This record gives sequence, C-alpha cells and structure tokens, in this order.
Amino acid sequence: MPNQRSRVLSLSLLIIAIVVGILIVSAAISFYIVAVKVPSDLAHDVAAGVQSFFNFTPRTMIQENVVIEQQTPITELATVSKSVFVDYTWGHTWLGSTKTLQITGAFTVKAGFDLHDPFVLTVIPKPLHIVGTLPPPKVLSIQMDTFFVVRDESGWWNRISNEDRQNAVNELRRTARSKAEHSGILNEARANVEESLRKIVQWSGSTIEFTRPEKQ
Repeated sequence: MPNQRSRVLSLSLLIIAIVVGILIVSAAISFYIVAVKVPSDLAHDVAAGVQSFFNFTPRTMIQENVVIEQQTPITELATVSKSVFVDYTWGHTWLGSTKTLQITGAFTVKAGFDLHDPFVLTVIPKPLHIVGTLPPPKVLSIQMDTFFVVRDESGWWNRISNEDRQNAVNELRRTARSKAEHSGILNEARANVEESLRKIVQWSGSTIEFTRPEKQ
C-alpha cells in the first residue's frame, strides 16, 4: 500500500506540475499577444493606412519605443485649400501732390503640415489606443490667381514708380496670408487630418486621441 500511495502522490504531483506548466505557458502566450503582438500589428496597420491615404509614413511608436521611423517622400501635407480675395490701397503725399494705388487680387491658399516636423503616432497597449502628436498646421502656399489694378494715379510731381507697384503687390500677398491665417484655415487643416486619422485607426479596430507637441 505504501508503494501505491507513493505512485498516486507522484502522479498527482506530475499532474499538478503539468497544469501549472500549461497555465504558465498560456499566461506567457496571452501576455505576448496582448502586450506585444496586438500593439505591433496595430502600429504597422495604422502606419500602412497613413502611407496609403497620405503618401507618407509617420513615426510610429509603442509606448516609448520607435518601431517605424518617419518616411516623407513628400515634404508638405496640404489638407485644405481656400480662395481668399484681398484689396489693398496705398497713398503718399509729397508737397501737396498725392499718388494713389488701389489693387485687388484673388489667391488660392493651401494649409496643412510641414513634414520636416515630427508627425508621431504612439500605440498605448493598456487600454489599447493611439495617441497622435501632430506638428502645428501652417499656411503652406499662397498662389495669386488674378490681379487687378483699380487705381493707379500719380500726382503732378509725385509719380508712382515700379518700386511702388511691386511694394503694393508684396503687401497684397502679406495681407492675403494674414487674412487666411485669421480665417480659421489652420484649425480646418488640423480638423481634416484628425478626422482622416480617426477613420484609419477605426478601420484598424482602435481609437485615437490627439496631443500637441511640447514646446522646445
């Protein structure tokens, strides 16, 4: 009987060891899937989605580890284009003689992101989601589409010069940029890219929140 009890005890210990081993292996596999594979798959899926949609790859991280470096075959990402109409009037009086310039122009303004700046997506494993850190939106280009001279009047001895005309055109461009920047186009540019990123991340089965980069 003692031998039988020893065999039963040994078998029980063996079964317990096997069960414990299975639990340890299962826990390790679960940890790998939850902590490594799922975040890694999400990072690569979202990076590929951004590449397909925007034609550049953002820097993609899992917590503090970079898994994909930023690749930017394009240098700028324009997400909104808007028409801006501007008038500019300038006058100068010298010894009672006045010259006046009045010009108007139509511009196409594009706003978006300078991809020389970091564009970072960070996967947070628990709870699984993505944090997007985007550079500040900028006015990327201002193209003059049409240009009209409304008034070009010289005084008797205070004549309008070509330099005056060029300065007026330059000021018209500066006014167009200022008007565009105060029109809400920068907020619109950020909102457009954030909405596109939300859709890309949702297709990958997760969610995204956005932060602003820390000031250097």
